[in-house]
Amino acid sequence: MGEKSFISVVDQYFKRYQTKKIQIDLLPSNDLKIIIVIPVYNEENISATLDSLFINQDDLSFSVEVLTLVNNSEDEKLEIKEQNLATFKELKKLSQTYQKKTTLIPVYINNLDQKHAGVGWARKLGMDLALQRFEKINYDGVIVGLDADTTVESNYLNSIYHFFKKTNFNSASIHFEHPIEGNEFDDFHYQQIINYELHLRYYKNSLEFANLPYSYHTIGSAFAVNASSYAKQGGMNRRKAGEDFYFITKLIKGEKFGEITKTKVIPSPRISERVPFGTGRSIYEGINNQKNLLLTYDFKSFEVIKNWIELIENKLFNYEIFPVLIKTFMSKDKWTKNHLMILNNTNSDIKYMKLFFSVFDSFWMLKLIHFLRDNHHSNSSLFLNTNALLLKLGYPPIKSTFEQLIFFRNLDKKRGLSPLNIVK
Repeated sequence: MGEKSFISVVDQYFKRYQTKKIQIDLLPSNDLKIIIVIPVYNEENISATLDSLFINQDDLSFSVEVLTLVNNSEDEKLEIKEQNLATFKELKKLSQTYQKKTTLIPVYINNLDQKHAGVGWARKLGMDLALQRFEKINYDGVIVGLDADTTVESNYLNSIYHFFKKTNFNSASIHFEHPIEGNEFDDFHYQQIINYELHLRYYKNSLEFANLPYSYHTIGSAFAVNASSYAKQGGMNRRKAGEDFYFITKLIKGEKFGEITKTKVIPSPRISERVPFGTGRSIYEGINNQKNLLLTYDFKSFEVIKNWIELIENKLFNYEIFPVLIKTFMSKDKWTKNHLMILNNTNSDIKYMKLFFSVFDSFWMLKLIHFLRDNHHSNSSLFLNTNALLLKLGYPPIKSTFEQLIFFRNLDKKRGLSPLNIVK
């Protein structure tokens, strides 16, 4: 993107979407290429995350900024305000010691409206600030989402930089792996995280089995996007939870989205009650017998979806021949209305399918899967469903969830780059 067009996109974004002005005295470096945004709320210790970014990274030929957004509402509990203030003071001290090519920039926002305060708004404020800083140097750099309880591999920054430099992608998910063994937690806790991550990978790969183009992970601590693409897609939202899913879904639909598989993010498997879903909440519910993480979506639901998608791909649009369970979810009138809209706005099979998947997107598909779960195919064995997927993909069954997870981690990493997306 040319310099003028980048500035134009950013200016249009800030005219259309209001943001809280955050004053940073330090000017961005002219060779700034990546800005990492980390929301920080009630964190007693984020040293492991910072060490992985500042001490344990490979040498860099470009500059990086790490924006830590310490945040709370104006009505927050006193003990959390005190913890946040202590964290901010510690971050200010650390910002004077970290040098080389990476700069730590702590920000403390302690007056967010209670109605919207949360990780979504904090992430949005940080990413908007990152956009402003790239605008100052007129450079379409990379904005990266990370969390305060997450560490990264030593090649993390270089891998992100080279991915965007050497491919045509302008947004991406980043490979992640939770710790699944060690001394920090007991065996039962590690088994819960194995089940949880396997469920994520089973779901993502089942979407791919059904030939859905949005079969990507949507995790707030493991994604990156060009500044211009961030602006064009309307920026991050202020949701208290699920902000990552909704924003990354927009990137998948509207931008050229890929996967960074040459490095990895390592999210904490700790328990948390801060948000209604996600890793921390799922592990909390699993450990406290509020949710059975040994269960997942029944694979039969994905087979139904795959059968329907194959009809659409073969231009068999007659509602009467759709799978019965699809018709129980979507009326004939609803299908006809959407189908005619897509037909009237496309002039080729490729464009039809692109608009089809924009209408029947990942959010729509998740609602369908939940409908099938609640009315037809109840959640069932994670282990058995994963083996059912493996068999359909042409692989033999695997004898434990631990080994299934290792297999799918490796499978996800191997997908890597398509030769078509390499910049010559």
